[in-house]
Amino acid sequence: MMDDEAYALGRLPDDHCWSILKEKVVGGGEVPDELQAIKERVIKRCDGLPLAASVIGGLLRLKRKKEWRSILENRLLSLSAGGDHVMQILKLSFDNLPSPYIKKCFAYCCIFPKDSKIERNMLIELWMGEGFLQTDVKSQTMMEEIGMNYLRILLQSSLFEEIIDESDYPSKTCYQMHDLVHDLSESMSKSTKVINDRDTCIVDNGDQIRYLAIDSFGGGEDRDKLLESLSTSLHTLFVNVDLSGDMLMKLKNLYVLNLSYTTTEELPVSIGKLIHLRYVNLKRSAIGILPDSLCKLYNLQTLTLSYSKVKDLPKGIRDLISLRHLHYDISDNDFQMPLEMGRLTCLQTLEFFNVGREKGRQIEELGSLKNLKGKLEIRNLELVKGKEGAEEAKLSEKANLFGLVLQWACEREGDDYNDEDVLDGLRPHPNLEELVIWNFMGDQFPHG
Repeated sequence: MMDDEAYALGRLPDDHCWSILKEKVVGGGEVPDELQAIKERVIKRCDGLPLAASVIGGLLRLKRKKEWRSILENRLLSLSAGGDHVMQILKLSFDNLPSPYIKKCFAYCCIFPKDSKIERNMLIELWMGEGFLQTDVKSQTMMEEIGMNYLRILLQSSLFEEIIDESDYPSKTCYQMHDLVHDLSESMSKSTKVINDRDTCIVDNGDQIRYLAIDSFGGGEDRDKLLESLSTSLHTLFVNVDLSGDMLMKLKNLYVLNLSYTTTEELPVSIGKLIHLRYVNLKRSAIGILPDSLCKLYNLQTLTLSYSKVKDLPKGIRDLISLRHLHYDISDNDFQMPLEMGRLTCLQTLEFFNVGREKGRQIEELGSLKNLKGKLEIRNLELVKGKEGAEEAKLSEKANLFGLVLQWACEREGDDYNDEDVLDGLRPHPNLEELVIWNFMGDQFPHG
């Protein structure tokens, strides 16, 4: 066989299709009579294709057992044979998603290129920024929990595949879509336009475009013309090329701005005019300075600065009263936190807190951040005044923190340390899974 000769993959045997389908419906559990009764006909609809088996299994899992025969007879058996057989099954799975909001979330994902590894938290934060995660007024459920539930449903439906991306540290849970599933997502979204350097910038349904991704094309003039034509309709913009302040200011209805990997070194001051912005992503960008006007974005929920060149946070960040996720870490113990971070009472993600000497930068700022979750690193603990001071952080009440790093300075003057008392006052909630302690100078850990 020649190296460049295509090898035709055969169809899976029926018993392999049955294994995939059965695993999807019941996991390792016992096969119910309702599934056994339709086994032969369901296997036939898989047509030896693993994706079809997985998607049909996911569809049945989301439905009640008494509906299975009806789905088979009224929907699956009516599918036409032919090359688009799998696409018909995928469309059927999409049609049976339990809410229009989940369908919107799925269709939105076509803004990512095929084969993309889409990070879980980023995806939920984007959906949240677009307003797809609607909470019930009577319910205590957070938008992030609704997003997690939508992801579970899309996984069960085999429209998403979960993978662990170890290219970053720490490793992250990500999602991918099969190429055919991505095609389905594209066909379900009439409001998304993705432009790369191989495309022209003509948009035929410009008045309907809500979500736009631009991967360097043409000159700045072409790009500005395109953005101008979409300025009132655009809600999401992914762009990794220079964006002028004048152009940015025109995008008045923007909810989501993703400038990750951009070569722009300065974020335009005019960003403060985009009062509807809920999501700003500057990950791995060349941007080094954040303008004070950013702090006028009172609807901002997510600010991602991971691996960017930002060395300081704006002084007025305490005014971002809707901020839920601040993705930012800088390994500099001399870094000063902005004053009064404790006013950000919606905050869930805070990667580190450097304790300072002056009021507004002391450990008590953490006390009012009741919703913190995930991992938190607290540094400069030598500046905390004893057990009572440490207790003001109220770590024992933060049930959603699973990882905690406590760090004292490695070089200190004198030998009158209060590390044992401080550690005693920093007792975490019993839900904590991981505790790391650096440069602790006490003789023993607290008891009880």
